[in-house]
Amino acid sequence: MFIKEASELSGATQRAIRLYESLGLLTVARAGKYRVYTETNINLIKIIKEGQTLGIHLSEMVKLKDGQEDFDWQTVRDFLIDKQRDVERQIQQLELQRDRIEQYRASITMCVEGVDSDL
Repeated sequence: MFIKEASELSGATQRAIRLYESLGLLTVARAGKYRVYTETNINLIKIIKEGQTLGIHLSEMVKLKDGQEDFDWQTVRDFLIDKQRDVERQIQQLELQRDRIEQYRASITMCVEGVDSDL
């Protein structure tokens, strides 16, 4: 199949697909001057897109692939474990920030109510 159909099946734009190929994330066979995409290519495009929705940068994916023909899926799994830990740390930091904002807002409310009661 050609890039138009690959784009439709994968949900990625043709531009994105070309970018994945130029970064070495995707290896596509050629028939003359045309790229010919396989079902395996489509699945990999979907994986790359899903990774991006999870906050994984294309530069990180390039490092994970490390010039190899395919990803080392054990390395990818370990990377995802680390990524999940980072997300959990961020959640904890945001929860602390939320609590501090709530306390700060309550302090300001008490000050405002104190000023209003003097009037």
